[in-house]
Amino acid sequence: MSGWNLRLRQVPALRVDLRGVTPSALAGLSAAQVEQLPVGHGNEMLALAELFNIAPGKEEGALRFEGDLERFDRIGWQMDAGRIRVEGHAGHYAGGCMRGGELRIEGRAGLLVACEMAGGTIDVKGDVGDFAGSTLPGSMDGMRGGIFVVHGNAGERFGDRMRRGTALVHGGAGAFLGSRMVAGTIAVGGSVGAHAGYGMRRGSIVFAEARAALPEGTRSAPTFVPNRAATPVFWALLARDLARHGGLFSDLPMRRIERHLGDLSADGKGELIVCL
Repeated sequence: MSGWNLRLRQVPALRVDLRGVTPSALAGLSAAQVEQLPVGHGNEMLALAELFNIAPGKEEGALRFEGDLERFDRIGWQMDAGRIRVEGHAGHYAGGCMRGGELRIEGRAGLLVACEMAGGTIDVKGDVGDFAGSTLPGSMDGMRGGIFVVHGNAGERFGDRMRRGTALVHGGAGAFLGSRMVAGTIAVGGSVGAHAGYGMRRGSIVFAEARAALPEGTRSAPTFVPNRAATPVFWALLARDLARHGGLFSDLPMRRIERHLGDLSADGKGELIVCL
């Protein structure tokens, strides 16, 4: 797969749909074919070259976007291989339904980042909006695999209906973190909003900072109960996997934990893990 550099000409007047602009889709295309690739702009279609200055890249199988792409949605949508790097902000649905490859965003991203992600790696240096790592409206399954890392803060409903994979937030998260979670692992470094783990059935939510972990009253909520059983092997494996992402997670293997099981109102067997 050949690589391409796309530099934004100017911020568009309307939102742009970049689905279909992936390393696999552009593999084997000539420069002229890439320039004429149609993308949605409002209710019309534009050639990709009307929005970007396009030049061949040095890195094989990689797309590099330069500029503020906050009005560009579905970057990396259904991506299955290769690498995409956004040197700026990104819009909604970034990395949605992604199955493989690597997406790196140097700024912040909008709503529904990594929604229904099934594989690959997404790394966002800034904040993400609501419903990141969750389900598309009307669907039953959220994130189903892969690794999703947010270095800033996350909005509400992060990891809603998550079924598999690993999602980390180095900052804080909004209300309903890991709501209706079925399986998988979420780790958060900062404070969170109300109702963390609401309706969760299985899976693990790890809070790296005990003092900022749960809103007042959550640790004594009737739908989660303390569990005193020792789990040294499980925690050693999980903590070591999370520690490789650095930041507040780097010292997790040396930390003690408290486990709270639930959500009992959903007959859940999930766990909130508070690091001490």
